[in-house]
Amino acid sequence: MENKEITIADLGLLKNIIDLASTRGAFRAAEMKEVGEVYDKLTAFLEAVVAQAKAQEETVASNTGE
Repeated sequence: MENKEITIADLGLLKNIIDLASTRGAFRAAEMKEVGEVYDKLTAFLEAVVAQAKAQEETVASNTGE
């Protein structure tokens, strides 16, 4: 059975796919609002995950004296 989990890297790739598809005109004008809203949510989520990971790294580094 294949791994069916979605990773942060998969979400980053999806963001890039949306960007590429919109650049190539894959979406109709009437669809752009929804596509943009999903893109913005995905971007905000990925930024929050990166910020959380960075904060955890800083906490670990300060606790280990690095």
